[in-house]
Amino acid sequence: MDSTSNNQPTQSVKLTGSDIVFLLSMVVVVAIVTLLGMMAYKDAMKTEVTKQNGEAWVEWLTKVSAERMKPDYEIAACNAKSGDAIAAEQAAAAAPPAAPAAAGKPEENKEAAAPIDGTWGACLNHIMNNTDIKDLINPFTKERPQIVAQCVPADRSLVGAIVLEKIVPTPPGSAVPTTNSQFVDSDSIENKIQIRVTVCDKGAYPIKVAELEF
Repeated sequence: MDSTSNNQPTQSVKLTGSDIVFLLSMVVVVAIVTLLGMMAYKDAMKTEVTKQNGEAWVEWLTKVSAERMKPDYEIAACNAKSGDAIAAEQAAAAAPPAAPAAAGKPEENKEAAAPIDGTWGACLNHIMNNTDIKDLINPFTKERPQIVAQCVPADRSLVGAIVLEKIVPTPPGSAVPTTNSQFVDSDSIENKIQIRVTVCDKGAYPIKVAELEF
């Protein structure tokens, strides 16, 4: 019986240095790809939460839009007060005090005049401190989202912020039908206002959420 084939020595496979380097590099690549994927997922989730913050503003402003035009609307700060009434209150607030401070002694700890009901400043203050909006969290900073003038990619402090702009119609015949501008505290909200809500993403680039009537 020929047993030559059964007596052949078994050859073991040995990894060379280049094989080991290749395998290690593959492990590193897989780890990096996995890590980048996890980071991209987390950033995407933070961006989604930021958009949800903007949607919360849209929901609140839209819900209040019709109600605030009623004379008996319970939130005085956001009520559609007449422009004449606002002007009278602003004039009264700007009037000099009846008893001025003594000469040579500047007033100390003088508080800024509170926003007047029926103006954007008063309404914004109410929204930020007395509604569910106050509980919103910026997922990038873990703090309350800022209300800012615009998203500027060069400014990383604006990541996750919210932009509220008023849309103002332009005169007939203008090249563009509307322009966007920043609110100021003294703006009257007597009439309906078109508002654009935008949020700033992880790069502080703007993401438009919605336009609504308030």
